[in-house]
Amino acid sequence: MEPVQIYTQQKIVRPRVMVSVGLTIMGLLPLIWVYRVLGTLNFLHPITFLSGIFGGMFTTFCSWILVALVMFSVLVLRANRYKVVNKKMCCLADNLSLALNLKAISVALVHCLSSFLVASVLMWSIGGRYEDLIINCDSQRCLNEHKWFGVQFAALVGFLWSWNLSAFGGECLTFPSTEAPVVKRLKEEIPDILKSSTKLTRRVFLFYCPAYFVVGQCSVWVLKKLFFLHSSEANEFSSWWSIVDVRLFYQTYILGVFVTLSWSLGHFLFQACMTKHASYEMVDAKGEGSIMAALELKEDSLAKILAFKDLHQLSARSGDVRRQKIFSLSNPGGHPKVWKAVSAVTMSQLQELLNRIETSNKELVESYKSIMPRQAGSKIETLKPGYNSSPKSSQPSQVTKKWYYPAFLYQQYPEKLSAKLFYDSQKHIWCVCALSDLITRSLTEDKYGIVQQNLGEIINLLISLTRTIECLFRVSTVTGKRSTEPYVNRSSHSLGIELYSQLKSSLHSIAATFQPHISEICGLSSESLKELESYAC
Repeated sequence: MEPVQIYTQQKIVRPRVMVSVGLTIMGLLPLIWVYRVLGTLNFLHPITFLSGIFGGMFTTFCSWILVALVMFSVLVLRANRYKVVNKKMCCLADNLSLALNLKAISVALVHCLSSFLVASVLMWSIGGRYEDLIINCDSQRCLNEHKWFGVQFAALVGFLWSWNLSAFGGECLTFPSTEAPVVKRLKEEIPDILKSSTKLTRRVFLFYCPAYFVVGQCSVWVLKKLFFLHSSEANEFSSWWSIVDVRLFYQTYILGVFVTLSWSLGHFLFQACMTKHASYEMVDAKGEGSIMAALELKEDSLAKILAFKDLHQLSARSGDVRRQKIFSLSNPGGHPKVWKAVSAVTMSQLQELLNRIETSNKELVESYKSIMPRQAGSKIETLKPGYNSSPKSSQPSQVTKKWYYPAFLYQQYPEKLSAKLFYDSQKHIWCVCALSDLITRSLTEDKYGIVQQNLGEIINLLISLTRTIECLFRVSTVTGKRSTEPYVNRSSHSLGIELYSQLKSSLHSIAATFQPHISEICGLSSESLKELESYAC
């Protein structure tokens, strides 16, 4: 591990993990109180209800301590699962490979057990028939099936929440487009978090209730055999009256919402804390806190992504003294070492993306002619036997009009391929922003004219990348329909659109700044000159 990665891990990552976990645990206290209010709601006896709420503060506090211990352990454990760049997923089989991964299933089982413990504590805090899971009845140990119904549902919800997060790329850190405090972002996202939590709980609940009454007695039978429990008509679902136990269904549903909301809150706060801006030192030497050492890392680690974000911030922020070091000359020697290093790193990232998209543009139409069926009216035309326009595509031995399930698993849509190209384009967006801001500010801050040395080369690259992305979007629109499947990586595809918008905006800004001197820019090709002049109009 490089020194700058160790610096990032010790000075940035670990403190932020503790802050996110602490904020989550503090947020659980009001959530538990709200849960107790909803769980003991009784309009027929309002005085008893109010006295129980305000008299049960100690119970609420004890429940919070127990739940906090469970949540702390799981959230710290899951922090190591997050990545800064998501896996390139282009078909349903890729999502299934993530979902069926042994580590993903293991983490989901940990969430299942943790949700079971949290639900047991919360139902204990309500009291009544939900207080104990194993009770005494007629001098025998019996299973309280009313509580078992609720805690088993909470365990299932916790498992599916974690499994869904692993399967659909939720463990990738998503950086916001604009910088904002964590509390402000939380206020803005609370409605969406609550909506998604209730949606997931509702879907699982509608499946769980009928499934429990059909096969749920299997788990009850296993528990009775393991712990030598007996049956009790007062505490088991032995009659049709249990099917219409509205109070039990209500308690179970709000319990599931609380469990899902707690995990979603911890997930969001971790994302918000880890994606905050972090400042590095602008020095020539590649020390442990040097931004250049972080930018030149080979792998896309958190240190490298935060360094690109910091570069964007210092290039855009007014009065940042670190920007003056970019426009300065080395002493001794008098060379623009910092500007050369910054421009080389950012341009290499954009050039790598340009090559990637150009390669995809050449293969996209050919691959879809050999994979996607063509529609003629209302009938689906099959492919011609032996047709193979792409050397990398494999043709089926028999051509048929039917869609087989394995073929559907590996079916790729144009939107999916474009999303695959932009899976790591957040750093490219920051590269474009940083170059644009540094170029426009160089007109007043660059005393030595060091930016002018490769200004034409940078503009040529930005214009070429813009044209290539335009071509990709046109090809994606022509070669096939857009997918509406839920496993499409929408966040990656939106990064491509955001990158294209930022490129257009940057070229407008550069053209407006250098409008009187566009023809004097060295190294600018004739096509780029005409394109840049069109942006100045």
